[in-house]
Amino acid sequence: MTQTTYPYEISLEVAFRDIDAMGFVNNAVFFAYFETVRIKYLGEVMRSGLLGTELLDLPLILVDASCTYKSPALLTEVLHIGAGVSRFGTKSFDMLYRVQGEDGRLVAYGKTVQVMYDYITRSAFPIPDGVQQFVARFQAGWEPPAYP
Repeated sequence: MTQTTYPYEISLEVAFRDIDAMGFVNNAVFFAYFETVRIKYLGEVMRSGLLGTELLDLPLILVDASCTYKSPALLTEVLHIGAGVSRFGTKSFDMLYRVQGEDGRLVAYGKTVQVMYDYITRSAFPIPDGVQQFVARFQAGWEPPAYP
């Protein structure tokens, strides 16, 4: 497997449902790829007990998402998708993503901003103690890339 060199990585095969009429992965699908790797990464944090234990109870809300497309991805191609936390604020954090083709080419990269959110009170709250320390250990030595 070609590594994306991100703290958390998965591989996904492009499915028929992912492509558009031109035969390429549709632009909106990349956000689903980001979501898949993000939830799996956050599952690691959940297993630490720092944000609860059930993924469906994850106290986050997505407030911003962007994607830059560099190369088309095709049906049945295996994509390597990496994710890492690049910034912590008081109540929010940023995640960066890289989608790499099976030949090593950069397909896309992106960023999302998540806010800790209590769905009952409908309000943001500070990132729990220990989450930053857990992420720092989990991502030990990783430097977020400086994409253009």
